[in-house]
Amino acid sequence: MEKKSLYIKIAHWYYNLGLTQDEIAKRLSLTRQRVNRIISSLDEMGVVTIKVNGYDRGNVRYETMIEEHFGLKQCIVAETYGDNENILPSLAAVAANYLDAYIQSKMVIGVSWGVTLAETISRMSFTKKNDCMVVQMVGAQNIDKDVLKSDEIARTLADKLDCACYMLYAPVIVDQSETKKMLMNEKSIQKSFEYMKKCDLGIFGIGELKEKSTMVMRGLLKKEEITRLREAGFKGDLCVNPVRLDGSWDNCYLMERVMTVDMTVLKNIHNVVGIAGGEEKTEAILSCLRSGCIDTLIIDDATAKRLVKVMN
Repeated sequence: MEKKSLYIKIAHWYYNLGLTQDEIAKRLSLTRQRVNRIISSLDEMGVVTIKVNGYDRGNVRYETMIEEHFGLKQCIVAETYGDNENILPSLAAVAANYLDAYIQSKMVIGVSWGVTLAETISRMSFTKKNDCMVVQMVGAQNIDKDVLKSDEIARTLADKLDCACYMLYAPVIVDQSETKKMLMNEKSIQKSFEYMKKCDLGIFGIGELKEKSTMVMRGLLKKEEITRLREAGFKGDLCVNPVRLDGSWDNCYLMERVMTVDMTVLKNIHNVVGIAGGEEKTEAILSCLRSGCIDTLIIDDATAKRLVKVMN
């Protein structure tokens, strides 16, 4: 009992009064190592209870649950302050801040296409990292808004970093599988795919395979093609790689016509950052997370709550 009373006193000195381990050791004529071992065991002995204030409030709990469930390096939840109808500015700002802090010299950075990614990169700071390289990971799109195109997104990020950019000079989806085979024999295109394998960082949006998706609205896919994909179980796409709800992506007929990075290459990139928002994208996000290709997820708070509810 005397020993426990002493441990309680040590806990009081250390946690309440702020005494250092050296000061406690001198008071008790113990070694600092002995005091360190006692303090380290206080929680296990039930003398103290460690509580992280604020964990049950805000988004930290959702971030942690998603990280642990999918084995992510990090999940970052953007606070929308109840404005779930207009989440893009908050989501893009949080993603831009993350990338500004994360991108370091000599990185090879792969990008895809889409509204969310364009908005994110537009909010990034201009920095001088001219020893980096940006790689276009999916073919170009002949759509009406330049800012959404993969080639324009790649150029914009390269301008932000003041670095080189390697382009993929091919359409994202061709009409015939034979066309893709011929394009893949071109040396410049082969070189693009070699650069993709050297990426340290991938920054991608997450697409949903629905009739109102960007790929259909921008004329890249027909509604009947989306129907065929969904009937085969495909719910989302990462870099225009359709992914099923269970995370699998094999035996997809569309891939015979798509000029994009392979999912096995994505798995080998050190940090693949997926940026997506909107509760309607929950299925697509869940599919891509289950693929094991995403390392860091940046989403809005409403979607995070929805994801936690359905991810089991």
